[in-house]
Amino acid sequence: MNNKSKKYLSLLLSVTLLLGCFGISFSAFGDDLIAIDSNNFPDPVFRAVISARYDNNSDNYLSADERNVSLMSIPGMADDESIKTLKGIEFFADSLSVLRCGAVNLEELDTSALVNLTSLTCMGNMLSTLDVSKNTKLVTLNCSSNMLTSLTLGSLSSLNMLHCYANNLTSIDVSQLTNLTDFRCDQNELTELDVSGNPHLKEFTCSSNHLISLDLSHNTELDSVVGPSIGGQTTTAQAQMNGTEIIIPFKVDNGECITSTSLDRGDFFGYSLGEFVAYDVNDFKDGVDYTYSTSLPSSEDMTVHIDVSRDFYQVSFYTAEDMQEPLGVSFVEKNGSAREPQLPPLPLCKAFDRWSEDITDVTKDMQVYIILKDNHSYALTAFENDVATISCSACGDSYTVNFTDCINANKTDSNYCEYIDIVNDGYINAKDYAQLIKMF
Repeated sequence: MNNKSKKYLSLLLSVTLLLGCFGISFSAFGDDLIAIDSNNFPDPVFRAVISARYDNNSDNYLSADERNVSLMSIPGMADDESIKTLKGIEFFADSLSVLRCGAVNLEELDTSALVNLTSLTCMGNMLSTLDVSKNTKLVTLNCSSNMLTSLTLGSLSSLNMLHCYANNLTSIDVSQLTNLTDFRCDQNELTELDVSGNPHLKEFTCSSNHLISLDLSHNTELDSVVGPSIGGQTTTAQAQMNGTEIIIPFKVDNGECITSTSLDRGDFFGYSLGEFVAYDVNDFKDGVDYTYSTSLPSSEDMTVHIDVSRDFYQVSFYTAEDMQEPLGVSFVEKNGSAREPQLPPLPLCKAFDRWSEDITDVTKDMQVYIILKDNHSYALTAFENDVATISCSACGDSYTVNFTDCINANKTDSNYCEYIDIVNDGYINAKDYAQLIKMF
């Protein structure tokens, strides 16, 4: 065989091998056809939708003309049906600009190949992550009412509407969405939000998150921002004992923007130098509320509620059982002893006995009051007809004792009376009687 024949045979074998390697592709995609099968469309329900709506000649293939679709709207599913993934939608990438796939129970959505997409609606699904950073032509995005914990936006300079409310987002970066005009991120888990890079905002809602501050000073095109659209924020804080007061450390971006608090009392402002101040746990038993100025004249203040926790107890002291006249409070660590307040002047011939409850091993909030005991200055003042009169020199209170009722009584007996034990020997007998006769 000559060299020319060998070269021809070698070329023929190479072409044959190449055709063999790509035989599957040619059979599936010959004449630019896309097979509607489980390889290209793995979700059976989505595959059925593609067949029913776009396979116009029912040959189980999609031609280029059949894939020339600018709007795709996935129909609502029956109760027992769902679409988990739209894998295969990339075959429509050349023409698809509007995709509507809301409420079909999607668990994943990859739109990275849809470079011509301008509008995406995927609300009401079960998505946990979504990345649209490759869809640089997007103008509107509605991914609300999912389970999103991550939303990657990147630099979408054309995006003017973003609705991502009712998700589980803890953060969101919209700093590069410079033409955003309509932004809803309410009902998430956001702890901070920066919209300073969105000067063209006209519609804005961020209520029901965990924001503690909000600056709208750069969003001058916003008109009449009402409280409900930005309020309803919730967060937590830990209270601490500080002598006779309670402090709740709480740092915000600008403390001067806090305009009022639920701890305000007359001229006393409840927030100062990065902390709330209270003097009674009842002041924050239902939490602390404050209002925050957004620094935008057309905006109402944002409302924030703080659920306050603590690891100490309060003992409240009162003068009497009716708990009407307070004496003070003491803040106590668990199992600690409460510090007693200074006692008030006590009634004549009364002395402090004890508090109404034990304050040396505190395990709960307590209200205690003073229990008094008698403190008379009694002395024998008269003895006549065998009856002794015992009187208090301070208040004049008196009572009588019949000597005959006490004869032969000793200190351990209930009928013993120390005031007629004149000889002070612990017995009441004739010797005492004789002395009483002499004295009176």
